[in-house]
Amino acid sequence: MAERMSPSADRVVLILGLLAEHPAERLTLTEIATRLGLSKPTCLGVLGSLTAGGLLTRDEDKAYALGPALLRMGSAAENSVAPLDLMRPYLDGLHGRLRAGCLIVGNVENDMVVLDRRGTLAEGDARDFVGERFPLVPPLGLVNHLWNPDGVLEDWLAREPLVRLDPEPGRLAAVAAGARERGYVVERAGGPTDIGHAVVAQLVSSHLPEPVLRRVCAHLPPTTFREYEVPGEEDPRVPVSSISAPVFDRRGRQRYLFTAVLDRKLSPAEREDATAAVVAAGRASTEALGGHNPWDTAAR
Repeated sequence: MAERMSPSADRVVLILGLLAEHPAERLTLTEIATRLGLSKPTCLGVLGSLTAGGLLTRDEDKAYALGPALLRMGSAAENSVAPLDLMRPYLDGLHGRLRAGCLIVGNVENDMVVLDRRGTLAEGDARDFVGERFPLVPPLGLVNHLWNPDGVLEDWLAREPLVRLDPEPGRLAAVAAGARERGYVVERAGGPTDIGHAVVAQLVSSHLPEPVLRRVCAHLPPTTFREYEVPGEEDPRVPVSSISAPVFDRRGRQRYLFTAVLDRKLSPAEREDATAAVVAAGRASTEALGGHNPWDTAAR
């Protein structure tokens, strides 16, 4: 394999990697050559080609930085199948650790889409769900927006809901604040009169005609969003339906979601292990995609 590698291509990789590691700096030819252990004539030729192709920029002080062509490449990579390939190993690891049904869900335009799955989501339910699309319309999609800017969450909430909403004052703000602080959100089993998003999702996935779906939803009790836990409400007597954690892109936007479907009571130790596993999968995927979590104060 080593015999097939190109020294010229290696230099390109080294230079782009160096500048990507120091995005706030502009480096001169001498600085780049010194840090990489390359000769200045060799380095100059590579820099010239990269600058001509828009992969680098060169200012009046003859210092170099990453160029605009890389933005187009990065955007193309984000929208390709590559992100899913990078996240799948963490989905496998999460399923192996928790032995539960695990999902990767993505925000695709105005829908949330199940991109991949490991394990079954409910006993006796053999449906695949991969490729299933759900409209990002309340009450569907709250978890897909919890880690986005407040304006995005407000825009989602302003859409015409499938079911009447009746959250207690400050409930959604508390759920969002807790999720951003902890890095995950817990969905609990609702009471007999609670209509959570899972019930509506099941109706949507039945592919009823739109008029019929709206008519059925109109007869459902209102959604209170109490299925989403606020810090301080932890109770081992209440079954945990699922635990979810976000994956961010390079702009700091929530792009994907890891969800472990548990549907059982958890001891404090089991809960700690499960939340740690889901958060770790989200963080590792964010890092693999070159993203960053804007709510992670420890990383600022």
